[in-house]
Amino acid sequence: MDNENNVIDYGEWIIPNKWDDVTLFQYQQITKYYSDKEKKFDLRDVLEIFTNHTRDEINQLPVEFAEKIMNELSFVNEEPKYGDATNTIEIDGEKYSINVMQKLKTGEYLAVDTVLRADNYNYAAILAILCRKEGEIYDTKFENEMLDNRIELFKNISLMKVMPLVSFFLQRYMISTMPTLLSSEVQEGINHIRKDLEISAKNGDISKHSMKSAMKTLKKYEKIINGI
Repeated sequence: MDNENNVIDYGEWIIPNKWDDVTLFQYQQITKYYSDKEKKFDLRDVLEIFTNHTRDEINQLPVEFAEKIMNELSFVNEEPKYGDATNTIEIDGEKYSINVMQKLKTGEYLAVDTVLRADNYNYAAILAILCRKEGEIYDTKFENEMLDNRIELFKNISLMKVMPLVSFFLQRYMISTMPTLLSSEVQEGINHIRKDLEISAKNGDISKHSMKSAMKTLKKYEKIINGI
């Protein structure tokens, strides 16, 4: 209910009205939210992401005020436009880089793989692992003493400042994983063909000789795929 003066203080609501005002963490959340095709849209979910207010606080807002906030957030319907992909970024006078001169180390690979398996939109954690100051090594000490603070650093950075770096990672990631993705799709197709051949042979639709010849050909293709 309203107070005696019929005025309710809803506190301060800081709302971004352009991508420059959005943090990387907020972008991670909204991208993940919209990518979930099974999730029914609820404006309270969006307001939680962009206003840092609780669901209970949002539930108490007048409809008109909530709609006004959503109008301010209309920019999310357009993709952010940023500069060319880059492997470096400067934060508070410090330079951070993704190492392109050396191959990914086992520790880095396993750490990034763990992050991706849990949440493939967790860019802040990925950058915290891969994008480091000159001379920093991703080892047990870095993981135990510095990683959490570094994740927070990337979480809170402006989206438009960090997106060229995110873009660089995504390009490299797609290049490195595409052969594996393609080979797995081909392998799946071969498995289907093998199954069809077995069914056809069982039903007497093809001869044993044809069956044997086709299976030899499939094995050759599998050797090629395993070599990718």
